[in-house]
Amino acid sequence: MINFLRGTLASIEKESIVLDVSGFGVEIYPTRALLASAALGEEMKCLAYMQISDAGLSMFGFASQEEKDFFLDLLQVKTVGGKLAIALMRYLDLGSIIDAIRNGNVSMLSVPGLGAKRAERICFELKAKIEKKFVGLSAVGISAVASFDSSVTDALSGLGFSHGECARAIAMAKAQAEDDVKWTEESLLKASLGILQRR
Repeated sequence: MINFLRGTLASIEKESIVLDVSGFGVEIYPTRALLASAALGEEMKCLAYMQISDAGLSMFGFASQEEKDFFLDLLQVKTVGGKLAIALMRYLDLGSIIDAIRNGNVSMLSVPGLGAKRAERICFELKAKIEKKFVGLSAVGISAVASFDSSVTDALSGLGFSHGECARAIAMAKAQAEDDVKWTEESLLKASLGILQRR
């Protein structure tokens, strides 16, 4: 099974991106966070999950292990398939989805393609699970980390790295870290710079 992919971003489509991996164009359906870190013509790495169904083969991409874990949880919900799960994660960031499930906010989860009944089922089936698996993860927490991202990007840009390189290094640092890591601006800068210096 494919765990991650690394290659050059060849194109950004309406619902997917195409990654040039050693000459092969791999279509990937990305989350909101992964799409935000993507820059045309530049190298990127993403965590991946490949799904084979009657409709064919689909590849889904994630910016962090938390995103991938949550995607797999969504697939356990009855009537929720890979395309529908990734549509939700492309429309909303992970913290907002977690908050909506915790609070039973069905209207927030009722994004295009995902109606109220499915949203209710997601809340019902995943609320207990996310309380155990995603302790401390929320939209507020993600906003704080996002502010770190911006500051770290500014610092790395000042050292001569492009914004695309910075975004990918930050995403890779988070993907490679332990699940329980508590990021600070300093630790994220150090980890991201280390990745850039190894290239």
